[in-house]
Amino acid sequence: MTAPPIHHVGYVVEDLASGVRDAVATLGAGPFFAIEHLAFDEVTYDGGPAVYDHSSAFGAWGPLFVELTVVHDAQPAGLREAFVAPGGGTGHVAWLADDLAAETARLEALGCHRFHTGRSGPVSAAWFHGGPLLGHPIEVLQSAPPLLGFYAMMRAAAEGWDGADPLRKAP
Repeated sequence: MTAPPIHHVGYVVEDLASGVRDAVATLGAGPFFAIEHLAFDEVTYDGGPAVYDHSSAFGAWGPLFVELTVVHDAQPAGLREAFVAPGGGTGHVAWLADDLAAETARLEALGCHRFHTGRSGPVSAAWFHGGPLLGHPIEVLQSAPPLLGFYAMMRAAAEGWDGADPLRKAP
């Protein structure tokens, strides 16, 4: 079996502007594209309905992407507690799956508990406790044309980027 390649690494920050400034200065990542208060059609925590209000900025970081996230609200309390505090370390590591259900079954068989799901249009994600594999959450995203197009746009913006306009609104 071929391991899925890491797609992006996520960190929780206090605010996007300072998080982006720090990521540009320390990682050389960017430019970043922000989505404020990302809207979901469906959010769950441990199989029940949940609230997850967050803003994220995504930027190219060498061959990977980095996601900086501000958590505005997460309910119930268990979901809120599952997220790493700002500056508390790696928030999550993510990869894409052609078959999210099959990847969910694989990770659960390895002891990783799925605790959170979210869907926005054709884009679906599942979050897992790292279990015996990792000490941080794992996010798996269902590969979908709109998602792949967004990442391709970010990759193109990073080619030859001169450091100007590091935080942009996502199209």
